[in-house]
This record gives sequence, structure tokens and C-alpha cells, in this order.
Amino acid sequence: MIFRGLESGEPLSRPINFPKGKGTMAKQGQNSGFSKIRLFLLVSVILLIFAGLFGRILYIQLVHGEEYTRAVKEQQGTMQDSTITALRGTIYDRNHNVLAETRQVYDVIIDPKALQSADPVDQTSTIQQLANVLKISDTSVLEKYLGTEYADSQYERFSAGMQISESVKSVLEEKIDEGIIVGVWFEAIQSRNYPNDELAAHVIGFNGVYGLEMEYDEELSGVDGRSMRTLAEDGQYLEEVVEAQDGNALVLTLDQTVQYYLEQALAKVMEEEECLRACGVLMNPKTGEVYAMANYPTFNLNDVEEILGLSAKYTEEMKKSDTFLSGIWSNFAVSGTYEPGSTYKPIFAAAALDSGSINEYESFTCNSYYMYYDQAFQCAFNVAHGVQSIREIIQNSCNVGMIQASERTPAKTYYQYQQAFGIGQKTGIDLPYEESAESLVYDLDTLGPVEMATVSFGQGFNLTPIQLLTAESAVVNDGYMVKPHVVKQILDADGNVISETNTQTIRQVISAETSAVIRGGMEAVVETGTGTGVNLEGYRIGGKTGTAEKGDYSEGKYIVSFTGFAPIDDPEVGILIILDEAKSGVSSPAQSVAAEVLSQVLPYLNIYPQS
Repeated sequence: MIFRGLESGEPLSRPINFPKGKGTMAKQGQNSGFSKIRLFLLVSVILLIFAGLFGRILYIQLVHGEEYTRAVKEQQGTMQDSTITALRGTIYDRNHNVLAETRQVYDVIIDPKALQSADPVDQTSTIQQLANVLKISDTSVLEKYLGTEYADSQYERFSAGMQISESVKSVLEEKIDEGIIVGVWFEAIQSRNYPNDELAAHVIGFNGVYGLEMEYDEELSGVDGRSMRTLAEDGQYLEEVVEAQDGNALVLTLDQTVQYYLEQALAKVMEEEECLRACGVLMNPKTGEVYAMANYPTFNLNDVEEILGLSAKYTEEMKKSDTFLSGIWSNFAVSGTYEPGSTYKPIFAAAALDSGSINEYESFTCNSYYMYYDQAFQCAFNVAHGVQSIREIIQNSCNVGMIQASERTPAKTYYQYQQAFGIGQKTGIDLPYEESAESLVYDLDTLGPVEMATVSFGQGFNLTPIQLLTAESAVVNDGYMVKPHVVKQILDADGNVISETNTQTIRQVISAETSAVIRGGMEAVVETGTGTGVNLEGYRIGGKTGTAEKGDYSEGKYIVSFTGFAPIDDPEVGILIILDEAKSGVSSPAQSVAAEVLSQVLPYLNIYPQS
């Protein structure tokens, strides 16, 4: 608009009316300019910041890039180092039948977070493929991982996919590679398997805590390997693998067939006699090789809390005890102690005879009882055996005759033989927790006349089953005591023999002549004496029966037993059977077990009846 009056200096003929608001136009223009300047400055600052950051990144990349890249790779390489677990060694019987083995198996691990983030088609495919391969009929066990409660989880051990084999894992891995299974990976584990469940459970043991699994844990364990990632000079990864050295294998002296015969017989007598406990050992008296060793009740090595063979004598209170399971798992044959009763008579008689305290032709008279130091000692069933030699005393299991033999044997002399026979000492058998029973036998200071009398027929002291069988083996083996053992060989992972256990003769305790006399008495026991229940046609078997009262001898509870050897003229097999609290209260059931086992074992070991 042109205001000519103003330009000419003429007065205005009318007032000028500015539109509303137009009076601030100059000020508004000024503010708008300031805003543009501020915006320009802000953008400039931001650009400068980005330029600085870019410059810094470029500087780091150019100057320190290689250094930082190497550091990252080193960190990644360290994080990916892993242990290669050695396989635990196999345990074989003497004929290389597998008793314990370790298998490499795998657990299926589900990553629910990855599964839930996958395409619905892949989720359905994963569930279907896993169900097919793992033979799962109810897919809800997989579909649950799509639920919100698993939304943040990346590690779920899938129970239906535990301990799968290498072949099953390979099938699943192919499907993972094809992309039809997502959110699944595998964790390698070792599975210790015992093919025969409870067979030789107390000898084999478990978890490196009991039995051979403990005694030979270092040999069985092997040495773990390692897979490592390292960097070469060119910055590339190098894989370095130190292979695991699998554990050594054990070849035992045990024979699984002999072990089976023994366990079957013990299981049957446990039920028939309602025993508290039963124990049996078979051993070669010349070599010390243990052919079989068993205890009842026993347990399943594949599920150690599954107890087998409990009798009604085990009350609910006993089962709830904190020591119940450990008591079942313990190997009574080497860790338990008991009074041997009359099975000890051949050992005492051998000491008295070999020392010259008595001779084989000397006479002893039994009138069914004997007054000794104001105490009345009676023979079992009040039988008067009359005049007897030491052979006949053993044959008839005469307590009175043994007491008279103890009268003629100095305590110091007997004690020397007690030590020589290893009574109250560990035998050194290669099994853990062997009990010495040192505190449970008499020493020279406590061996008075009455103590000598009770020791002569096997009461008043305790020993372990393996002590008794080892000592009595020496009695029949021309006096030579050998060390018992259960491991015959140790093999490396390739099957090469790296260690072998040979017969270890500890000492000769008695003469061959004394041994022959005692063997004669033990053969008479089985032929016509107290052990005729083990008289097998065609076999020359020697043995000794035993019945010992438990506790304070007033409870009416007995431990009955039998120990025997065949052929008695040249022993190849020794057997000891112990029944704790058998309801019969006499040695007959122990003899029956021994007879049953020997009738099977002797021909199996190529020991046949003599014509």
C-alpha cells in the first residue's frame, strides 16, 4: 500500500486504521530470525558431535583395530574352551563278561525363549519332529514350553529326552541342520551301567564311594582332555584338542556264574530261614583269588536305594534309621565282625598241634561237660563224646576236648599263632573299609585260662568273614597263607595289560604235616561228623560247622555257619557261609547252602567227582 500523503508531506485527510495484530509484524520477524539461528547452531553442534565420534571410531579402527580385534577373539576363544570328559573304565569278571561300564549319552536341552521367538510353523515342526524321534505320544510335554511361564528361560532339561544315544542325537542334529527343529541343543553326560543289576553289588560298589568303584577310583577315572581355541599370528583361530585318556579297566577274579550260584542260594535261605543277614565267600585257598562274594540283603547297582532280600526282622524303625542304607551298602564280608563259633576249632587245634603243645595221638575225654575254673562248659546237646584224638574232636565239634587242648597250650604260644594267622588284623584284600577287629580279639594280657578255653571253640572274640576264610585256607594249604584279592588284571583303554596280581604268599603258619592232620579231621566232619549235609557223592570235601550265640548269650539268637574245602586232599575251592539269626538256630541251613553252591560250582570249575 502506498501512502502518498506521507511521501508528499501532506497532512492526512483521514486516520490510518491498521488491521488487528499487524502492529507486531516487525517484532515477529525479528523472533523468527533468532529461531533459525538457534536451530542452525543446534544442528551444527550435533553434526560436530557425530563428526567427532566418527573421527574417534576411525582413529580406533586405524590405530588400535587389530589390537582390539585380537583381544575380542582371545576372549571368545577362552570362553569356548571345554573339557573332554574321560570315560570311566569297564569292570569285567575273570572271563571278560561286563559287570560295569560307562556309556557316552546325551540330554536334550530345550531353549524355550528361542522356541517362542521362532515362526509358528517352526514351533509346530519342532514339537512334531521331537515327538516322532523320541517316540512321545503326548505332545503337551513339549507344548508347555510355549507358555508364558517359560518365556524367559533358555535352559530346560527335557525329561523325555534324557540319556539319548549317539544315534538318536545324530538324527535330531540332522533335523536341526535342516531348520525343522529350533531351540534345541544337547548336553553330553556319562552313564554308568551295571548290566546285571544287583550281581556282586557289594564288591563292585558305586559312585566312587563303595567297593571297587572306590578302591580303584583313580585307575577307573582316567584323565580328562580339553578342547582349546588359540590365535595364530595372522589373527585366525586355531583349534587345539588334547584327547581324554579313558580310564583303565579291571579284570576281576570273580566269576559271574559262580557269583550267581552263590547269590541265588543266599536269597533262597534268607527267605526260608528269615535271616537278619546272610554272607558267603568262595576263594581259591592256594592263590587267594576270590571267585564270589555276596551279602544279603543286597541292592540294585542301577538304583542303589532299591533294597533286595529284606526279611521281616528289619522293622520299620530300622528302615527309617539314618544308617539303614549305609548298613545295607556295606560289605559285611570284609567290614562286618562276628563270633565264628566252632568254625574256629581247626585254627586253634592247628596252633596247639603245630606248637607241640599236643600231638595227633593224644587222648582227650569228654563226659558232655567240663568244670573249669568254677565254670561248667557243656558240649552241644549234652553229648558225651568219650575218648577222642584231636581229629575226632574236630569231627565231633567237641567243646570239652578243645578246652582240654587249650589247657595244654600256653597262652603265649597260642597268641603267637593268633598273630601268624592274622586274627585281628586286616588281610589286605583290595576292597575298602576292611575291618581289622583288633580291639575285638584277646591280646596276651587278657588271655587268661577261661579266655583261652572260650577261644578254643570260637567264642568270646570277633573277627571278619574274610579273616576266617583266609586263616582256615592256610590251615588246609600246607600252612601257607596267601593274600586274598578280587582284581586279577588292570588293562589300559586299548586292552593292554598294565598290571597283574600274582599269588602273594604271606607266610607259612604251620607245617604241612600239621595241615594234613587237620584236613583229616575236617574231612571226617563231612563224612560222618557234624557236617554231613555237605557230603556230595564222589567228592572229598572237608569242612567245619559253627553255631555261636549272639550278644550276652541269653537272647536265644545264633549265628550259624559252615566253612569247607574241596577237594580236601588238594584244595582248589574254599567256601564260607554265614547266616545271622537263622530261625533254625543250628548249622543245617548253612550246610545246605554250601552243598547247593558246591554241587554247581565244582563241575563248572572242571572239578569232577572221583570214581
